[in-house]
Amino acid sequence: MEENLREAKMRPRKIEMGKTTLYGKPGIGTSLAQQRLSTAILSAGFSLTGAGTVMLGVLLPTLSLGWGLRDDQAGLLLFLQYFGSGLGAIATGLNRIRSLASGYGLMAVSLCGLTLGGPRTAYAAFLLYGVGLGMAMTSTSLLFSDRWGDDRAAKLEWLNFVWSVGATAGPVCFLPFLHQGKTRALFAAMLAASFAALLWVILKERQEPRVAPAPRSGPKDPSARVAFSLLLLLAMGAVGVEVALSGWLTTYSHREGMHSLARAALATSIFWLGEMTSRLAFSTRLLARVGRRAVLQWGIWGVTASAVAVIAAPHPGFILVAAWLAGAFIGPLYPLSLSFLLELSPWGWFFAVGGLGAALFPWFTGLLSTHFHSLRVGLIVPSATGLALAVVNVLVFRYLRREDRPHASCRVLY
Repeated sequence: MEENLREAKMRPRKIEMGKTTLYGKPGIGTSLAQQRLSTAILSAGFSLTGAGTVMLGVLLPTLSLGWGLRDDQAGLLLFLQYFGSGLGAIATGLNRIRSLASGYGLMAVSLCGLTLGGPRTAYAAFLLYGVGLGMAMTSTSLLFSDRWGDDRAAKLEWLNFVWSVGATAGPVCFLPFLHQGKTRALFAAMLAASFAALLWVILKERQEPRVAPAPRSGPKDPSARVAFSLLLLLAMGAVGVEVALSGWLTTYSHREGMHSLARAALATSIFWLGEMTSRLAFSTRLLARVGRRAVLQWGIWGVTASAVAVIAAPHPGFILVAAWLAGAFIGPLYPLSLSFLLELSPWGWFFAVGGLGAALFPWFTGLLSTHFHSLRVGLIVPSATGLALAVVNVLVFRYLRREDRPHASCRVLY
């Protein structure tokens, strides 16, 4: 009996997704303890990418002051990082481990450039840094999706909760470096952490779940294609709103009365704390009880109202409350969008759509702020996007006839 169970663990797992079959192997070994260790280390690495993603937004006031950047130039830095993240998602292949190692490697190289370089090399360095982040985050998400199959919605909520832990703790951990003006030391610390993650992946993550390539043919049902396209827009807009708010929140809080950079950075931490709280809540059975459709609907309206509140009453205390609410409402949106998309396709190219939204919306915010000489006006971008998402969400479920079962009508999209 025990030998049969041991042989079953060694055999590739077969997971049916419509017309696509996924074949996976255990993580770094055959024992449960090794699989748990692999999951813990990869989750810690994903938390590192959370801190790394928000790093630029927290440093933006300091870098803008030290390098003499206007809002449109600072917004370009955000654009390049998140545009690179989208490119990294596209570059992620079916070999999850190789892509994961490449991602952490690119992060280490770019952070080395930021540590040794200056403002002239910063634009290229942040672009490369974004590519590394995109590859690391996408390959980890796909790896988790491969391993847990039908339970991917809750597992992706958990993974994104871990990411939010890093995004929440990051600004607080960056404060000692900000107080002393040692941005190079911060880049060096992130370099060391990225290199440690790279070593783990290279030395330990040998046996990975593999996806059997399938023909890139879409379904015959035209409504399925429309639903998939609308889900892409939903994912892009959700990430765009998230990054536009979090990326500019420190700068906005600093200009609206929080004269201490430490307190201004706290506003960003509170935003991510709200996001972390909601993702933790919906990584449990609560998600199944409420339903993904209801969570998406209320999340979109909630983050829209919170974004409007941030710019409508720019009082420091009110900004902190609105920041937490915005984070809490937007937390589940992107993971849930991914859970629908991953039911339709095992390929990771659509992760680039989130990166595109993350690149464009903060940049548009900076451009609008520079044109009107007011960041409050610039933050109309995420507020208006929230209203557009509400419309898109209604259209998505008009085409997805069966709630939480999009694959029942459209099988697999590529």
